[in-house]
Amino acid sequence: MTMVLWACIAVIGVSLLATLLLMVRTKDVPSRAVLADMIFYCMIATYLVWTLLNDSSIAYEITVLGALLGLLSTVSMARILSKGRR
Repeated sequence: MTMVLWACIAVIGVSLLATLLLMVRTKDVPSRAVLADMIFYCMIATYLVWTLLNDSSIAYEITVLGALLGLLSTVSMARILSKGRR
């Protein structure tokens, strides 16, 4: 089981590095906004897998709070990019 979790962390790490590379290479703002969300959710996924390896009493609360903050930042970035139009 531990090897599977370490493999998950490795896959998430590779996707995080690929996303960071795309973030550096892309020029348009909407793509950067989507990539920023991808980086944020990769970090949440890394934390979740890490909590499976190490006992934590507040893992669920931190994850829910992070997901809510990620949702709020996504909605606010969409409003900024659309210049407030609905």
